[in-house]
Amino acid sequence: MIEKNIFRPLPNVKKSNLQFSETGVEQEEEVDPAWPHLQGIYEFFLQLVINEAVEVRSLKVYVTPQFVQEFLELFDSEESVERDYLKNILHKLYAKLVPRRKMIRKAINECFFALIHETHKFNGAAELLDILASIISGFAVPLRDEHVIFFQNIVIPLHKVQTCSQFYEQLLRCSMLFLTKDRTLAIPLLEGLLKYWPFANCIKETLFLTELQEVLEVCEVDKVEHLIPKLFKRIVKCIGGIHLQVADRAMCFFENDYFLNILKTYKEKTFPMLVPIIVDLAENHWHKILQESLIALKTILKEIDPLAFDEALKLGPQQRKMFAVKQDEDERKSMDKKWEKLNAKIKMKQPDYDEPNMPFKSSNLIRDFNELYAKIYDKEKFIQA
Repeated sequence: MIEKNIFRPLPNVKKSNLQFSETGVEQEEEVDPAWPHLQGIYEFFLQLVINEAVEVRSLKVYVTPQFVQEFLELFDSEESVERDYLKNILHKLYAKLVPRRKMIRKAINECFFALIHETHKFNGAAELLDILASIISGFAVPLRDEHVIFFQNIVIPLHKVQTCSQFYEQLLRCSMLFLTKDRTLAIPLLEGLLKYWPFANCIKETLFLTELQEVLEVCEVDKVEHLIPKLFKRIVKCIGGIHLQVADRAMCFFENDYFLNILKTYKEKTFPMLVPIIVDLAENHWHKILQESLIALKTILKEIDPLAFDEALKLGPQQRKMFAVKQDEDERKSMDKKWEKLNAKIKMKQPDYDEPNMPFKSSNLIRDFNELYAKIYDKEKFIQA
């Protein structure tokens, strides 16, 4: 009876993510017309699962791989109330059916693999991560190999999903729970954050910076050495970027004792990257409040090691290039000309050759390559679509 009622093609109900304050237009949300009927079925199912009179043996017969797979597909529902019911039922089933736990975990893994590598959007990701958080907190120490593989193959790659800001709070909780079980996992997570760093998405960048700071507090200082160039280049890029919130969040790193300890420990690498740019921004930054913070940061760096500070400022052009955070403009133009010549040669040999349309050209907009950014660039057009 339950299967016949809840297992169905999900209706295409559009839920707007844009608030009234953003659009000035009051959004009327559609509701699945079948929901009043479905709610009763879900309530009955939940009571059935939590009822102590129902034996595990009789319930186990119906919870097959096919049932779990179809049940997880329902998590993509647009109805948040339905997803809450699904979360509670699945959590209770997992707690009650010990012999079926491995099968349920495997089905959830497959669901996340599809999200990472295929669909890039899944409405129930936050709810599934909530369930996983309670499962992870119960893992025994030391972690089994299958749990470490889950962390490396699912938790870390979930950061690269374009819609991950919708479930980032739950993802962060899962990440930090794993680190409390095994501190050595902090380095792979740090590598993953730097690898999957968001491009032209200020909201996601701010979230990444928050997690990066929390992960650094768990890392052992001597294990971070190989990541110092990538780590500090990324932080300096954020400070010198055009988005104020991202720059302000990156500045918070210098209020953290763990981060300052890393900075001092590897000052022969960090100072040449930091000092020239911080000094330049302290003199020329367009935002007055942030400029004051940068002046204070310049003073902090000088107090840490005055000699290393002065040496970093004396670096010549060639030496600075080794620690450069971004490519020199002339060098970039020279590289672009080489590509133009190469494309011209190919066109001579192959007249039907079409030059690849790259998203990183100044003449292109990101929204032309990624529809997820459409609502950021043109909210009115997105609402009317």
